[in-house]
Amino acid sequence: HWGPYKKENSKWHKKILENNKLVMVDETRIQCNKEEGRKASTDSFMWVLRSGEDETIKGVIFKYSQTRKGEEAKSMLQNYKGIFVTDGYSGYNAVPDAVHAECWSHTRRKYLDSIPTDNKNKPISGTMGEEGLKYINNLFKIERDLAELPDDERLEKRKELSKPIYEDFLAWVEKTSSKIITNEKLKEALTYVKNQHVELGEFLNDGRIPLTTNLVERSI
Repeated sequence: HWGPYKKENSKWHKKILENNKLVMVDETRIQCNKEEGRKASTDSFMWVLRSGEDETIKGVIFKYSQTRKGEEAKSMLQNYKGIFVTDGYSGYNAVPDAVHAECWSHTRRKYLDSIPTDNKNKPISGTMGEEGLKYINNLFKIERDLAELPDDERLEKRKELSKPIYEDFLAWVEKTSSKIITNEKLKEALTYVKNQHVELGEFLNDGRIPLTTNLVERSI
């Protein structure tokens, strides 16, 4: 953890970035009770960088920041050339020269939240949100079946099994987006996929890329 940034933390931060082919990054909102020139109610952020699950060099770095600007994301990944996995926050687009993959759990959550409920708070069947959710659930089911495979074999199976579902899902998103949608949460979920589909599809290019950022979220 650095704040202020210390030489020892800098060494390990550099070591993680230089030796890891895949890392995960996330940030969470926090508040500091006593900070010079700022009210206790002011939002700050804790950024987290951690090595991928199968990397040789294991590490977790925390960084405190007063802002959520893209420059902070760049500082977490300075000169990194590998793969980094995040949620859909646009600030990570400021990171150059690395492969950016994104989390399907965040996407799934948006479709789950878009499903309306009845007066007993149970999800209503037959909705468009439920239809979109089925595509994502199928991707997760396949991934569970591939969990024990080596990375290269997992990639081949993803291309065979997951890629058609991913492409059908994108086609469904485009078709559904062309309709009149009154459900604002569904609109948000559809727009999210349209904006993030490249990063969401990176798992089809490398068997090492996980479908989620659950690992770094657990670190937080």
